[in-house]
Amino acid sequence: MIVLYRQQISLLLISTTTLVSSISIGNQSGPPCSSYTTINDPSRNVAQPFSYGFWDNGTPFNTSNDGSWIRFIDTGGTTIPLTSPTINRCGAYIGGWFNGTLPTTVGIVVNGTVYFGIHSNPTAFCVSMSVINCSGFYVYFLPSTPVYSLRYCTT
Repeated sequence: MIVLYRQQISLLLISTTTLVSSISIGNQSGPPCSSYTTINDPSRNVAQPFSYGFWDNGTPFNTSNDGSWIRFIDTGGTTIPLTSPTINRCGAYIGGWFNGTLPTTVGIVVNGTVYFGIHSNPTAFCVSMSVINCSGFYVYFLPSTPVYSLRYCTT
């Protein structure tokens, strides 16, 4: 007598995403295009949901001199968006966006405003900022955010 067994094999695939962030505090005393802090933070991207609860009211957004020159790098994005992100994005409850035009000429600094919006009011909170074109990338002078739950987004 021959007995055949039928075996069913299930494969369980578990997928995880790891967001790796890094900050490199640079010398803030020289020209902005060579003296800045880099932020590599995928959770800042406008596509990232609110699951981290981050906000920008401390290091590296130095409060002792009203802000720091910041360069956003890598997969999270390199620029602050020019339109308001939806609520609960950028790893925070309220994400920031630049209401202005990025400079097209190398070495030119543009002053503007970053807004943080909630629901039907995309300009509920704001901070003054500056941005410089550094020939292939932008560097932003950003202060710490005025209240809890606000964060600069990237795209």
